[in-house]
Amino acid sequence: MLQYFGMEILEVNENGIAAELGIAAGDELLAFDGFSVTDVLDYDYYNSCENFTMRVRSGDEVVDYEIEKYDYEDLGLELSRDIPVRSCRNNCVFCFVDQLPREELRNTLRVKDDDYRHSFIFGNYVTLTNVTDRELERIIRIGLSPLYVSVHTSNGELRSKLLGTCGQKTPIPDIKAQLKKLHGGGIKIHAQIVYCPTFNDDLDETITDIYPYTQSLAVVPVGLTRNCNPLIKKVDKASAQKVIAVVEKWQKKLLAERGTRYVFAADELYLKAEKEIPPYEAYEDFSQIENGIGLIAAFKHDFEFALDKCDGESAGEISIATGESAYPLICECAKKTQEKLGGKIRVYKIRNDFFGESVTVAGLIVGRDIAAQLKGKPLGHALILPRVMLRETCDVFLDGMTLSELERELGVKIKVNQPDGESFVKEIIGVKQNG
Repeated sequence: MLQYFGMEILEVNENGIAAELGIAAGDELLAFDGFSVTDVLDYDYYNSCENFTMRVRSGDEVVDYEIEKYDYEDLGLELSRDIPVRSCRNNCVFCFVDQLPREELRNTLRVKDDDYRHSFIFGNYVTLTNVTDRELERIIRIGLSPLYVSVHTSNGELRSKLLGTCGQKTPIPDIKAQLKKLHGGGIKIHAQIVYCPTFNDDLDETITDIYPYTQSLAVVPVGLTRNCNPLIKKVDKASAQKVIAVVEKWQKKLLAERGTRYVFAADELYLKAEKEIPPYEAYEDFSQIENGIGLIAAFKHDFEFALDKCDGESAGEISIATGESAYPLICECAKKTQEKLGGKIRVYKIRNDFFGESVTVAGLIVGRDIAAQLKGKPLGHALILPRVMLRETCDVFLDGMTLSELERELGVKIKVNQPDGESFVKEIIGVKQNG
């Protein structure tokens, strides 16, 4: 007999269907249509359906309810929305978590998240190496789409080497078979390749294998800190140019065949290759922008639009801090803003001493590096930082320093803006002396 573990019902909305059925807080939600409830995602799916069975335990009694409702009607149950992170089973040769410095960091940064549910909810990239066939069927059944999958290579032997799973008793699943099954079940997949020179130079073969089953593909350079695996080489100008050549060849082919460029190279690859960033239109729906693809093109586009419409005035003397990669772009935008609005805008490039100078993105800059490098510098009456430097839900840097602590260190008001061109303009004209 199938054993159901269930989820405790925390609250019942008195106006919902469950209340009409006599279901109460403290009861256990066991199953839908005979499938055991794993987490709140099962409830979310069936709550949007019209016809299904729902099994509930109340005390010692187990009751099956036949539910018929409109898809917009709410069952009215409150369940825990906490989904514990499933840890990664891999030991990737390029794992960024393993490269973190020994210094004090937020504990969450050391968590190796490889949970398909978090991929659906938050857009995290996962390898699917810890996903069973039954879980693939669950993904399809309750429509966990889109998912974001780290492929790296479609070659099984090479993928196992990259993921560091060669010595494990259970071989990792065939990624091509997994993608094919999910695609056949209606699941949309956005894929990525973390490019490691000399390891996964088989871009042509991988794209050939996976493009029929995926919506888009990002190729991003491996990120290396001062604690990186010595076997991994950094992406240099020549290797970046090689990757871009492959990407642009496939873009031309697939745009003609499928009406989409499909595969996109990270902005950082264009910067390393010293090649011009593609135009705004080349990124289509910007489906991979969270992966650092199209950020510069989108920023420029939104900045130009916002500045053209701007009828504000100078904010006086202010400063902006950013990473090495974004520094030329921010300098260009600051200059254009000054020319139109007046005032004085200083842009400071922050060197990443915490992770190592090879890390050049603004999102990995820590508070202590900003404090050390801007101490005593002319900052004006306000310092602007991009939101990506801080934890998503609070004003804390990766090293645990808070925004207010940095303000005290530098003796200046700090304003945070979203990393887009329109917010950049609005923040500059909105920061007034004594504002």
